[in-house]
Order: sequence, then structure tokens, then C-alpha cells
Amino acid sequence: MADNQYPVFVDGQTLTEAELNDLRDFLHQRDRLVGRLVGFGVNAGLGGTVSTPTTLTVGPGLAIDQRGEPLLLGVEQTLPLPPVAESVTYDFVDATAEGFSLVLESTDAIEPTPDCGESGCAGHAELHTRGVALRIVAGRVTGTRMDFAAEPLLSVEPIRLALDSSPINSYPTLRNAIAARLTNGTAPLVDPTLIARLQATSIASTDTAGIRGYKCGWLNMVLFATLDLLRVRALLALTWDRDTTRPGVVLGSVHQVAGVWVFDCTYRHAWEPPRGFTEAFLGGSCTDPAGAFRDEVEALLTGYAPPDPAPVGDPKPPVACPVGSIRVGDRCVKIVFPPKEIPDKWRHTWVFDPREPVWNPPIKTWERPDVVYERQPIDVLGEQEFPLTDFLGHDANDVRTVLGGFITGQGAIADVRVMSAGDVMTLDGYAPAGGFAASDSVVLGTDANGVVVSTGRVPTVQNVRTVGSALPAAVGAATEAMAAATELRGLSTGFETHLGQLDQSVAGLGGSFSTLQTDFTSFRGSFDAVTITNRLGELESGIKRIDTVQNQIDVLAGKVEVISKFGDGIKLDPKAGGGGVIAIDPNIGTHVGGGVIGGGVISGPGGGGVISGPGVGGIGGIGGIVKPSGQVDRDLAQGVADFARTTVDALRSLPNPRNRSFSRYAAAADRAHAALAQAVAPPDTPEEAVETLEPAALTAATLEVLGTLRTLVKAAGVPKDVGRQLDAQLRDLGGLVP
Repeated sequence: MADNQYPVFVDGQTLTEAELNDLRDFLHQRDRLVGRLVGFGVNAGLGGTVSTPTTLTVGPGLAIDQRGEPLLLGVEQTLPLPPVAESVTYDFVDATAEGFSLVLESTDAIEPTPDCGESGCAGHAELHTRGVALRIVAGRVTGTRMDFAAEPLLSVEPIRLALDSSPINSYPTLRNAIAARLTNGTAPLVDPTLIARLQATSIASTDTAGIRGYKCGWLNMVLFATLDLLRVRALLALTWDRDTTRPGVVLGSVHQVAGVWVFDCTYRHAWEPPRGFTEAFLGGSCTDPAGAFRDEVEALLTGYAPPDPAPVGDPKPPVACPVGSIRVGDRCVKIVFPPKEIPDKWRHTWVFDPREPVWNPPIKTWERPDVVYERQPIDVLGEQEFPLTDFLGHDANDVRTVLGGFITGQGAIADVRVMSAGDVMTLDGYAPAGGFAASDSVVLGTDANGVVVSTGRVPTVQNVRTVGSALPAAVGAATEAMAAATELRGLSTGFETHLGQLDQSVAGLGGSFSTLQTDFTSFRGSFDAVTITNRLGELESGIKRIDTVQNQIDVLAGKVEVISKFGDGIKLDPKAGGGGVIAIDPNIGTHVGGGVIGGGVISGPGGGGVISGPGVGGIGGIGGIVKPSGQVDRDLAQGVADFARTTVDALRSLPNPRNRSFSRYAAAADRAHAALAQAVAPPDTPEEAVETLEPAALTAATLEVLGTLRTLVKAAGVPKDVGRQLDAQLRDLGGLVP
């Protein structure tokens, strides 16, 4: 009888052994048919481990062979190593390949027939026991099986993007490989017109960094979507007919690595579901089970729309589905810029893990390329993603204003940084990006005209990690700052005492520029050498009395630098005309918690001092540094030189000054200081002293130092009104000398 035939019995019949065995065979074949409907391969367990150098252990588990026969290994089994190959062969094992294959196959053992003790008995029915056997044969598994690792498109590389948004590998090479696979010989996988559109894309030499980033990100997403489609087609192509001469399921390969035996499950019959199961779970139609994934590829190709490099009008706040996004159904998909480094295991998303069932349906990976890139996702804090590419071509300051207000409206603290496109690469954690989350640091790269040509972000996670690692140092710095503040407060009291004595010594000169200017005018009309000599002597005596205080300032300079870096700030109460040593105000500092030097080095109720100002500092209160003759005294010029060195060093310690010319201004201040320091250096011979102490040159060098300090302080980030005050005060000082 055929497998699909079965006998039917009625009362009173005489049954033959053939009729009874036909019924048994029919039921057995029906069981196998159900097994084939379920699937094929290793269903659960059956993993191998080399438990000792001479022992291979195979765990219990379940499999179904090519005929649908269930293979149940109920208990753990061990095999000796090195393997001893059996003489049996299988047409799905290549005997010429390296190593040995472990095959699980069905067995049918005949049990001994019990004796018959009845009169006239011809014997009982033969008893069979079905089980499984583990065989070791030479070679590795081959033949028809799910092996998407051999897909040609997996041999290409996704395009990578440098921090300046330049493609690291070839755009045309990747584009052509995708187009060739979609063309699929004479049976295109998508609309041929869309393939032609793909082949027409390119990166032009005139493309800005942001546009290059979009194009590279889009091409990678097309690659990922195409791989999704190809993998679905491979699953659907699995055949239900697995005819073989000797059924069995390969559990894995046993071979040596550096002289040590290992079990490799890569070469196994992994679980393969039937096509109907695949169709049901992929959600396609009966005429096109892969249709949903085909639609995704076509949507990407249709939606290609690089951002306009020269937008018209003022920038607008980010909106959903801007130009440059891809609309798929009722949702918008942003183009994710690729990173500089993509892990080598990016292919694993599409290649099944052989230790698991092969049916691992695609997850529309192209929508989440950050999973493939293994980079920080946009929505790490559950935030929505907003587009950046719409701002390409706009004025960077306008964009910063718009984004700042928008991010604040999202309940986050706006951190929008504008810098030249070449400088963005210096930021820790920076990556080119076409989108951002509100808690990210947004980075706008500009050209020479201040126009946005690249966009990027420092991810939220990067900022959190940076703050977390810096917190212990910040706490330590705060402790140091408190101690320094206490010492400075005590020092300020001593300053007021010394400054009061100094003020009385120079009271005749007046405590302001206007008073000093009047004195100079009267001196020009009636020159009284005795009076000038007496006043000058009093002034120099007063200066010498604060030498010990200056030493204390030098000792505290290092502490002030620490305080300025963390923005804690120290403001001394200027009870007597704005006195104080150095005031650090975090409200006028650099973008990230800095501070600028203000207050006054020497100031008091009578004016005086090198640097002074109401709370934030400036160059003013110059009474006492210019002689009645209109020239600067050597000792005071030396003090200016010493202060200039401390000031420049302190300003250099500020983190990330906004002004891109800050380093150039600092270099100018260094040069001016060097010239003044040389002018006031002790002479080696009496003849040199005449040249070194020439009053006009000394005065000019002193004013040059103060001028460069003025520029450097302004570049450190002081408000505009303070900058104007510095300019006015320096002009007043210039008016006091010939």
C-alpha cells in the first residue's frame, strides 16, 4: 500500500500481518508529515562542549530530520576525543572538508520476542524501539540550508564618515553594489526606475559637509533595507522537500584549533521553519510575502531628498517630517549620519546565530542604523529626535538663537555651539549628525562667512559621562576654592590697611584720572622740582610697603587658576572703592563655567592700582603709576610686567574661550610683556643703564602691555559694556603721557 492508504477493519474479519502493518505504516507517515509541517533541524538543546581535553559532551535536546522524524536525545552523552570516525556517509556532509561532523539520526531497534507458552501459539508481535544515535563522520555540513552569510551584498562595507563629514570609503562602489543586487539579473527586486534613480546619485565636490553626511547616511540606510529584503527572500526560498538517502541532523563540527579540540556549532543544521510560518509572521500578501520589505526599500529610494544648500528666509524651529526625511506610511524616518568607525560585526544583524533557530525575521534594521553602528541612540533619555539638516546654509548665529529658544521650550538647557567647520573635530565626543535630542550639545560648523555648512552633536550620554567623571575633581576643587576664599578675604583686610597708607602718601596727586590730569596741567605751567621730588619719594616709599602683599598674591595665583576653571567664583566685597585681589565671576566667563579676571590687583579709596573696576574689573584707577613728568617709573613698570605675566597665565587657564583669536591675542600679550620685562631688567653695566631706563621707551612699553591685556581680557568673554570701559580707561591713561 502507498503511504497515504490505510486498511479499514470490520467485525468477523480474519486479519493478516500485512494489514496490521499497513495501519502502523500509515500512522507513522502521518506523524512524519506533521513533523515536516513544523520544520527541520535542531529545535532545542543539543549543544556540544569539550568538557575535558579527551571528552566531548552533548547536551539533551530535540531535532526533526529531513523526513519529519522527531529526534529526542533525553540524556547527556559523552564521546571520546580524538574522534573516531564511523564508516557511514551522508550526502549532506562533505567528507573532504576539515574536521568531523556530529550527526544525530533516528534508530529502530528490534527487541527480543518473548516466548509463547500457550498451546498452538505461533508467537507474539515483534517489538521495536525507536531512538537516536550519535554518529561521528569525517567532513562538514554542506548542501541546501539557510546560509545568508554567503549573500554577496554582505561582502561590501557600509560607507563611513570622517568627523569633517568626508566619506572615508567609496560612495560609487557601495551605490553600484546595491544597484546590481536590486537589479537581480533580469528579475528586478524593486521598480527599475528607482534603481536608475539610485545609480544617478553621487557626491559633488561642491557639496557642503552637511549634505555629504545626508547622502552617506541615506546610502547606508538603503543598504540595510536591501539586506532586510534579501534575507526575507532567502527565508521564503527554503524548500520543504529535503530528500536524502540517509536522514540525519548535523549538530556541529569537531576540529582542532592550535592543537586543542573544539566544538563549532556554526556548521550545523540550524532550525528552519516552513514557508507558511515565514509568510504568516512577515506580514506580506499571499502573492508577495516579501512585499512589506520591498515597500521599505522603494520608500527610501523615492524619498531621496538632500537638504537645500541655500535656504531662503530666516531659520524656523524644527518640525516633524522636514525636507530630507523619508516618509513611510504615516511616519517619518530621519536620515542617520554614519560614524567614523563601524564595528566589523555589523553583518551579524542579518546573519543568524547558529546556536539559535535560523528563523530570525528582519526588524526593519534600516530604521535603526544606530543599532548596526553601535553608537549612542538619539532617544537615550526617551526624547524625541529633531532634524538639523534644515539649517544648512543659514546664518549660524540666527540658527543658534532659534535652536536655543526651541530647546529651552522642550524643558532642556540649550547648548548650541558655533565654530568653524574645521574646529568641530576638536570637541570630545563630537560626531556628524542630521538630528539631535534636546539634551544633546548641538554643534554648528560654519564657513568663513558664518554660514552653517555642517551639523553634529555631542550625545547626551557623552555629556553625562563627562560630568560624572569630572564630579570628584569638581568637589575637590570646590574645597580648595573655599580655603582660598578664606585666605583671600583675610588678605583683603591687609590690603585695605596698606592702601590707606599709600593713599595718604599720594593724596596730593588725587585719586582719579581727572584730578591727576589737572595736576599735570598745572605742572606744565609752573614747574616746581622740589614739590615733585617730595611727592615722588612718598609714592615710591608707599609702593615698597606693599612688597610683602605682592608676594602673597603670587602664592595665591595658582589657586585662583583652579577656581576659575570650575567657575565657582570669588567676589571680594569692595568696601573701599572696589578693592580686592582677583575676582572671578562665572556670569561673565566662557561658555562652559569659566570666569574672567576682574576686581583689582591694587585699589583703594584713593584710586591707584593696576587693574580695578566695579565688580568685574577693568584697566582703570591708574593714579600712582605715572610720574609728574608724564613717564612711568621703573619700579612700577616692573610691577606691571609681573602682573601681566600672572594675568596672561590665568587667562590661558580658562576653558574654551569663545573668541577664536584668543590664542593670537595671548601671544601678543606675551610679546609685549617680554619687551617690558627686558626694559626693566637690571643692567649689567652702568653704561647699559642709561639706555635701559630711557623714560619714553619704558612708558611706551608699559602702555603696550596694558593695551594687549585689555584686548586679551575682552577676548576672554567679558560683556560689551565692560569692554568699552576698558577702552575708555586706556585712552585716559594715554592722555596723561606726552
